[in-house]
Amino acid sequence: MSKNNNTDKNMDNHSKERKIRQIFPNGDVSGNTESPKDKEGHPKEEKKKDTIKKEENAEALHVIRIVSVMVAMIFSLLFAMAGGIGLALWDEGRTISELNAIVFAKEMDGVAEDTSETDESAISIAGAEETEPVPEPEEIEEPEPEEGADESDYGLTISADTDGVESITKAGSSDEIELAGDDETPEVLDPLADYPIPFTTVDESYFTDALFIGDSRLQGFGFWSGIPATYYCATGFHVYKYETTNVVQTENGKVPIFEAMPYDAFTKVYIKVGLNELGYGTEENFEKTYAELIAKIREYEPRAIIFVHAILPVTAEKSNTDKAHNNANIAARNAALEQFAKEQKAYFIDAGPSLSDEEGNLRPEMTSDGIHLKPEYMKLWRDYLCEHGVVIN
Repeated sequence: MSKNNNTDKNMDNHSKERKIRQIFPNGDVSGNTESPKDKEGHPKEEKKKDTIKKEENAEALHVIRIVSVMVAMIFSLLFAMAGGIGLALWDEGRTISELNAIVFAKEMDGVAEDTSETDESAISIAGAEETEPVPEPEEIEEPEPEEGADESDYGLTISADTDGVESITKAGSSDEIELAGDDETPEVLDPLADYPIPFTTVDESYFTDALFIGDSRLQGFGFWSGIPATYYCATGFHVYKYETTNVVQTENGKVPIFEAMPYDAFTKVYIKVGLNELGYGTEENFEKTYAELIAKIREYEPRAIIFVHAILPVTAEKSNTDKAHNNANIAARNAALEQFAKEQKAYFIDAGPSLSDEEGNLRPEMTSDGIHLKPEYMKLWRDYLCEHGVVIN
């Protein structure tokens, strides 16, 4: 018994002397439960989290930089494309309206759309002491193209061979105007000597040395009538800007009519303006500028008989919904144009009655927009002109 007690005491003393080692989950065998620390005294686990966070932030920053570069490249490409299109239009002498017409295959634009390159809030009348500010014209909905139309011709002027001109085919397209060298100087007949000369019936050959100047309605006539004449026409053309509106395509780009008109090449000049000018300025300014246009034409074409074409009517529906381009205003302007033509020793012609109903409105079946004639009805207009030729003996 005594021996056993001694043995137990010895074991207790030995246990007290022996140190107990315990391995903790963090790998510390010292019994310390705190997280391990680096040399600077910061917990290693916290430093690891900071490193991961920095790496995530760096990756996010890298993604943002890539996205920013891509957005910058896209915007640069768009600006370059816009600049290229603008330079191409400028080089070809085209306008945004013509580009729109070509892209969407439109036969003719609205009569009141202005295609001049300058954006002016007022129209300057040459020689006038004061200039009246003129409001911008109202836009008129554009017609849909007719079946069989050639979209490459939209917004262009059409020309045929003329006396003294070798080739003015589709002036306003990509062809150049070249003058043929005439060996003989043609006899200059005074178109005013026996004014007025009675109208007579002519055939289509009468128009081979004729020039037509005017707006989109006359432009459509050039497309579809079959009359072999020269057409200096443009959408939105009006008399106030005849010196600045680009109409004829040359090797130097599209230019106004008098920068391309050959000298003494035409013996008949038909002018059809007045609808786009309704609501602009005064009748006095309109006639004053119109007279200047005629005088300049006579300088370039001394043998030419001048025809002042009346404004064609619009449909009753169009007339009742348009404050400016209505048949009451058209009739008033036509009455003034008839008197104006006499004063200018020009010939007033009006194809309107051949195209209108008993009340003087354009027949609705003849148009798709209330203004422009469908191709199949151009023959009525053509027949009227053939019945109203003027021949100098």
